Amino acid sequence: MNQNRIIVVRFRSKPLACTTVSSVYCGPVQVKSAGLSLVSLSEQRELPQLERKEVMSRIRNPRFFFSLIKRVLQAPPETHIKPFFNPRYFATAIAGEKHSVRTRIENQRKAQAAMLDYFYITRGLQFLVAESMSKNAPLFNDNLLEKLDCDTPDDDADIALSITRFLRFHPINEFEPFFESLGLKPSEYNHLLPSDKMFLNEDAFLLENYNTFWIYGIGLKQMGKIFKEARGVFGYETGVLASKIKAFEDLGLSKSFVSRIIVCSPRILVGDMNVEVGKALEILKTVGIGVEWVNENLSEEEDESYDWRSMHRVLSLLRDLCFNDSELLKKHPRLVFEDSGEWTLFLGGFLTKLGSSKSELSSFFLKFPEIEVKKCVLNLRHCFLFLKKIKMECDEIGKIFRSHSSWLGACSLKKPRTLLDRLSVGTRRLCQVIQENPEVMKKWTMGLKVQPLPPTGEEETSRLMKTQFLINLGYDQNSEEMERAVKKFRGRGSELQQRFDFLVSLGLNEKDVRNMVNAFPQILCQASDLLEAKVNYIVNELGYPFSIFVTFPSCLVFTLQRMKLRLGMIPFMEGKVKAISSLLGCSDKHFVSHYVNRHPDGPKHWEDLKKQILYE
Repeated sequence: MNQNRIIVVRFRSKPLACTTVSSVYCGPVQVKSAGLSLVSLSEQRELPQLERKEVMSRIRNPRFFFSLIKRVLQAPPETHIKPFFNPRYFATAIAGEKHSVRTRIENQRKAQAAMLDYFYITRGLQFLVAESMSKNAPLFNDNLLEKLDCDTPDDDADIALSITRFLRFHPINEFEPFFESLGLKPSEYNHLLPSDKMFLNEDAFLLENYNTFWIYGIGLKQMGKIFKEARGVFGYETGVLASKIKAFEDLGLSKSFVSRIIVCSPRILVGDMNVEVGKALEILKTVGIGVEWVNENLSEEEDESYDWRSMHRVLSLLRDLCFNDSELLKKHPRLVFEDSGEWTLFLGGFLTKLGSSKSELSSFFLKFPEIEVKKCVLNLRHCFLFLKKIKMECDEIGKIFRSHSSWLGACSLKKPRTLLDRLSVGTRRLCQVIQENPEVMKKWTMGLKVQPLPPTGEEETSRLMKTQFLINLGYDQNSEEMERAVKKFRGRGSELQQRFDFLVSLGLNEKDVRNMVNAFPQILCQASDLLEAKVNYIVNELGYPFSIFVTFPSCLVFTLQRMKLRLGMIPFMEGKVKAISSLLGCSDKHFVSHYVNRHPDGPKHWEDLKKQILYE
């Protein structure tokens, strides 16, 4: 074997050159040391078989490849570097790709011609149907070509013959290309394929109604939409579909308009919906609006469909609200056409429940904002929940909505918790501010910066009392710790000292209570009767000493229900728990997995305990 190692240079898995280890090829650059020659491809073919195997094993070794790169980077300046590029290969590759594209296109064209011959001549389908199925079902044709494996240029001449031979011995389900030609995806029509039929001629009514739509000027994609939304229409017996279409023409509607409303709302062909359409158009006619306005606002989008019964109800509602002018509908056609007017009906019912009168509803619709009806409803709903969250009285909420709904529907308010923090107020003060001037909420919408409200005299007095109370507990005045403690105290400052004294009166030491409040100021945010109930439960019912509150003051922060649920499981824990802090402080998931499920009867007792406490 030669002393020098041999390296084969490859590009896209094709050997380009072969050289010794002294001549290194890296990417598109060949580094060739002086005095050494490049071995040609013809010389490479003459290499012994053993050396070829060694060459391949070294090339596949990543460590060997990166060592070559390192040697290139560390090569001395006198090393000769010249570019290595084979344009002939790239020209061949591009030509091959173009040829492959041409082959696929040619195969598809021949497949369409073969399918047309099969459907029209062999199966005897109408030429219109056969042509549509052969040209408008690309997925079906591609799947057929994959089964035949006709992607190579050598099969070009035999593609049509191969398809004809295949279909002769392998009948296809003709409903698949038929549904795909209507614009349906396989996921949309797979569940619609009949289990007892394979050939379209077996479903005569389907083809008959297909021809009826086609003659009336309804295209293939529109028929696909009709099939998805009103599939039963294609099963009508002879003459039924034509009679239903004629019923709309008898209303005085033109053929083009009837065709459009059928595509936009296919369900009008089911039942006696022509009556609802006639009633809706009659209401529009009384206010001077013709079918041209309807035609302009109808949408043929695939995900858009109209319910004329709902649209008739909306028009009746607006007419009952003393609506005798066409300007409202011309300005806001979305009141009728957005989701067939369902959001408008919901909006009217929502305001009616809040106490709006007929005249107030009429005024609201006349001042309707320039937004989507759905967005208006969601804004009003959010505003209602906002006012409920800050505990405003229902009567006051009704007054605000009856007078200010027109602009409230156009405002997206911030969340209550965010607004309370930004305004630095409580719910009581916020309710008072809104009741005095509801239009102040225009400043609290999404995207606007909110400034804190100036404190009132009562709030300033309450803050001073909180500050004095904290100074008595040992806080430094104007310190960061005091500011954080003041924010944690909820309610009036006059109540803090009362609750502090109440804890002392229950039997706790004043020094211990001071330490407890310093550790958890939230303890004093609770009413005195609630604090008493928690202390009585832990001390009198469970038998714990008062010192438990000193070592674990945060237990008074948890709700009484949580205490009874968690601590009520102690008898089932078999003495494994020494401190109630581990029971009250852990999450529900951790408590159930580590304390409830460890005992055989634990889950049953846990459920019984929850039912007992929840219904107290």
